[in-house]
Amino acid sequence: MAGRRQNFDFPEGNGSGHSLYNTSYKLHDLLPDNDYLKQTEPVVALFVLFYVLNFCLCIVGNTMVCFVILKMPRMQTVTNYFLLNLAVSDLLVAVFCMPFTLVDNIIRGWPFGDVMCKLTPAVQVVSVAASVFTLVAIAVDRFYSVVHPTEPKFSIRGVQKIVIAVWSLALFIMVPQVLLIEDKTMTLDFFKETLSLHICVETSQLWRKLYTILLFATCYVIPLAVIVLLYIQIGLKVWEKPVPGGQHAPTQVKQASWKRKVKVVKMLLAVVVLFAFSWLPLHTLSLLSDHGFLTLDQRDIINVYVYPIAHWLSYFNSSVNPIIYGYFNENFRNAYKSMMCDSNSGFVPTPYTRTSSRSPALSNRIHSSSPQRRRSVNVQEIQLEVIVTHMVVNNHLAPPS
Repeated sequence: MAGRRQNFDFPEGNGSGHSLYNTSYKLHDLLPDNDYLKQTEPVVALFVLFYVLNFCLCIVGNTMVCFVILKMPRMQTVTNYFLLNLAVSDLLVAVFCMPFTLVDNIIRGWPFGDVMCKLTPAVQVVSVAASVFTLVAIAVDRFYSVVHPTEPKFSIRGVQKIVIAVWSLALFIMVPQVLLIEDKTMTLDFFKETLSLHICVETSQLWRKLYTILLFATCYVIPLAVIVLLYIQIGLKVWEKPVPGGQHAPTQVKQASWKRKVKVVKMLLAVVVLFAFSWLPLHTLSLLSDHGFLTLDQRDIINVYVYPIAHWLSYFNSSVNPIIYGYFNENFRNAYKSMMCDSNSGFVPTPYTRTSSRSPALSNRIHSSSPQRRRSVNVQEIQLEVIVTHMVVNNHLAPPS
């Protein structure tokens, strides 16, 4: 995540220097060498390049998701509103997290003033928390649609309430950040010359450590656990579904069924793995900085070189979300094609009809001895399996027929 400021290690020991979101500074790092850059110019240029690429990918991808959903009425479905909320929160991550964190990672001191010292970390915490909580909401929506298809689905009004709850919880988590952080002026004396440096610091070492644990639990451990548990059940539900036609099914049908199941499992694994590995380094560094026993040299290496990489990796999750939840989605691909072609008719619906429940007559005909009926059953079972797979991979976004 982004948003937390790093404290200094003062000689009297009233700071420990860490942040879940932004890099830390050491007293001896503040010497007036290298024009206040924390790294050499080639390293700074490399960081800037990768952050700019990440920023552009995040802005373009999430803007396209917002544009498609807002412009095309057929894309305004229950699940797509979750994706819209995810795209908005990820856009906030790009605008408020990436630029400020980049500057904070490559220069010494805080150049943006007291107001931005409180505002920037607050918005960063809210945007990142909202993005993570929305991922959980999407997992819950998929779970009920696939594992419990007969249960009542979310309504548009229900989605609105969930979105409000997501942002309310994110705002609540942000409050300690605003109360703990402030802009201070640090005066340093070097060879009869006095230097002043503005720093944005968390004033309480104890509360900062507790806040680190709070963020680790609420924005990583709990969301990841919920997502993993729900996606495991979704994967098992799809994987355990019998092959259409059973043992008498043609080889091509069995192979097609296997490929569809593998596709679903790969998609679910991609969601979990990308989220887990994108955020794990940053949370690990934050806990290590606050609760570990590091030497001064180890802290220098972490603060100057490792934190910028960990931040970039965490923000990369916001950049790939549109790819995972958008570009791999057939309905979104159709919408993008329609948009690129400047079509006025909107996107072309996917070629299947949504079914709300299984037909009782279908199960009654399964054991029929008639070859024609068995072939009919196989076709209907294949169609049903394709629908279930499509619901998982494409977020069950097919428009009603």
